[in-house]
Amino acid sequence: MDKNRARRNRARRRNRSIGYGVVILTALSAVWLLYTNVSKGSQTGSGSHTEETKPGTSEQVLDLRKKLKSARIGNTNLSGLTIEEAEDTIDERYQWELTVSADGDSVLLDNLIDSQIKAIKKKLEETSPEETQEYEIDYEAMKEPFTKQAEELANKWNQSPMGAQLESFNKETGAYQYTPGKNGRTLDQAKLVEQLMDAVKADNYQAEVKAEFAQTPPDRSEAQAKELYKVIGTFTTTTTDNKNRNKNISLAVDAINGVVLKPGEEFSFNNTTGNRTKEKGYQPAGAYRNGILIEEPGGGVCQVSTTLYHAIIESGFKTTERNSHSFAPSYVEKGQDAMVSFDGYAGPDLKFKNTSKNSVVVRASLEGKKLKISVVGIPFLEDGQKVTIRSEKVRDSAPLPPTYEENIALPFGTEKIVDQGSLGGVYRSFRVFKKGDTVIKEEPLHNSTYKGKPAVIQRNTTHKVEETVPETTHAPETQPETQPETTEIPHGPGAALTEAQENQ
Repeated sequence: MDKNRARRNRARRRNRSIGYGVVILTALSAVWLLYTNVSKGSQTGSGSHTEETKPGTSEQVLDLRKKLKSARIGNTNLSGLTIEEAEDTIDERYQWELTVSADGDSVLLDNLIDSQIKAIKKKLEETSPEETQEYEIDYEAMKEPFTKQAEELANKWNQSPMGAQLESFNKETGAYQYTPGKNGRTLDQAKLVEQLMDAVKADNYQAEVKAEFAQTPPDRSEAQAKELYKVIGTFTTTTTDNKNRNKNISLAVDAINGVVLKPGEEFSFNNTTGNRTKEKGYQPAGAYRNGILIEEPGGGVCQVSTTLYHAIIESGFKTTERNSHSFAPSYVEKGQDAMVSFDGYAGPDLKFKNTSKNSVVVRASLEGKKLKISVVGIPFLEDGQKVTIRSEKVRDSAPLPPTYEENIALPFGTEKIVDQGSLGGVYRSFRVFKKGDTVIKEEPLHNSTYKGKPAVIQRNTTHKVEETVPETTHAPETQPETQPETTEIPHGPGAALTEAQENQ
């Protein structure tokens, strides 16, 4: 389907004309040299020997200049033309620019006559101009290739009908807007092949054939769409009393609330919220960086991504990217979190693609300490089917040795646990499909690995207070010796801590 073939054909004709000229000049030069040599031989009186003329040289020149006595291709008469003139006429007459168009899109079809034309021109050059030559184009040989090209165009141009669906959400009014239904179309392939065959049989190889389509009405009106759209997945978590953290959550909630995904589109948490910076209003709050708890703008937004993650799964979608925290957060079960981080260019993200046939919208709200995120769409799971996440521990990580801190305020030789620490571990999660209380199936979802934290123990091993006894004039009463009470404190990790919510 090359639109430059016509230009290449014209260039080939020019090159061939130049080539013919070179051949003729070369042949004439050879004849002249032969004549000169013969004349010289005669003048020297040798007489007994003359150089023989190579057969076919002068005759070939004469043939190229002779005109075709009787030649035609179909209805194209080539009689009275030289071979060069005949080939130029053929190139012009059978120049291929056959196109098919639809709604402004025009496609140049593969040249199906080129091989036949090349074969005919070869025969013209190899056959004596005195012989009668008649050639026909094999049109039926084009039918099968036309059929294949029509099928390719159908794959390109066919459109499925699209029922009315949600288009946008107005945050100010809380109203949903819907698109009207759209007709589908199907290319009439048989009709197209018939039109193409008619064009070539009429030797109209520069025709533009307009494709015809059968229309298919949409299966859903705007009113019907309004009735079908509902919450297909929702999840709620509880935030803390930290004002900065809740401010960050509120900003992220506002960024994702009302985002509409059309069929096939992918949602990215990082791209939707953008970089969480103080310039955008994000406040310093607890977050982990390289395993160290710090304060940074955006701390807390991971609770938004985690809550959304559950809503995505419950809707029936799969995520295309999900990452676990380095330390397990406290607002959701282990193995069910979704960590995000973003520097404006890259970072762990939460993504999912709308694999349904209709648009969906993300709804998010923070009321008090209740963070709720939902996905609104037309249900695509089987009636009564629900999807949840189930996680199980695979193994614990090896306990970390405790961290000791000196505290001279403690009695000498005593210890006090100030942080029980926690065990890390590996968790395996599944998508669970249920109808009522009956589990239909489970699918592996992902694995999550969390780091443990060492216990923190304060102790006094360096500062011992010396007691002095004042002098008296009489012997003091004997008093029983008393020792400060000490309690042996077990070392090693104990119950898990309530963690600061890492970018959490």
